[in-house]
Amino acid sequence: MILIELQSKLIAAQKAKDELRLSVLRYLLAGIKNKEIELRPLKQELTDEVILAVLKKQIKKHGEAIEDFKRANRQDLIDNESAQLEVLNQLQNEFAPQQA
Repeated sequence: MILIELQSKLIAAQKAKDELRLSVLRYLLAGIKNKEIELRPLKQELTDEVILAVLKKQIKKHGEAIEDFKRANRQDLIDNESAQLEVLNQLQNEFAPQQA
C-alpha cells in the first residue's frame, strides 16, 4: 500500500536529515490523514486511488501557487514551491505505475 511506503520514506528522510523531502512528506501525509477522517462517516476505506488523488491535488495546489508567485514577482517563493513540486512529482511518478 502506498501509505506504508510513504511512511517509510518519511522515516528515511528524517534519518537523512533531508528537510525539503521531510516537510513535503509530512504535508502529504497530513492531507492523507485528513482525507481518511473525511471518509470515516461515509464508511469508505482509504485506498491507493484516494491517496493518489490527494497527491494530485497537492501537485495542482503547488502549481497554482507558483503561478501566483510569478504574478507577484516573488522568486524566492517560486523556488521553494518548485522544489516541493519536484518532490511531489517524483512521488507521483514512483506510485502511478502501480495503479496501471
